[in-house]
Amino acid sequence: MAERHNAAMPGNGEPLPYREVTNEEYAALAARQFTVEEPKPGTLILRGPCPRCHAVIDIPVVGGIFRTSRLLGGNLRARQQADYVEPMMCTCEESHLGRPNDVVGCGAYWTLTLSRQDR
Repeated sequence: MAERHNAAMPGNGEPLPYREVTNEEYAALAARQFTVEEPKPGTLILRGPCPRCHAVIDIPVVGGIFRTSRLLGGNLRARQQADYVEPMMCTCEESHLGRPNDVVGCGAYWTLTLSRQDR
């Protein structure tokens, strides 16, 4: 289970409202701050703070691309030349005003480039 942090608060001290939004900087921040674990072959867990609300989230990535390959030293890149591009979104359970009842997260989404190296 992900470590819990308070959602980022704007100047008035209230948690960020839910808003479906992206920003080029989100991918760059995630690339710098997320870590990668491989609990079993073919399954990765990307873990780090949401670039918008800063809650620590875990994002599982399961796919055939990793059956014969592993991430290059656990590095993530926010670049166009991709080995594999993973769409991501905030999955926090923090309170965000206006979030629909059947949705998680703050509404932030981005893509992250995963690098791999055959071993």
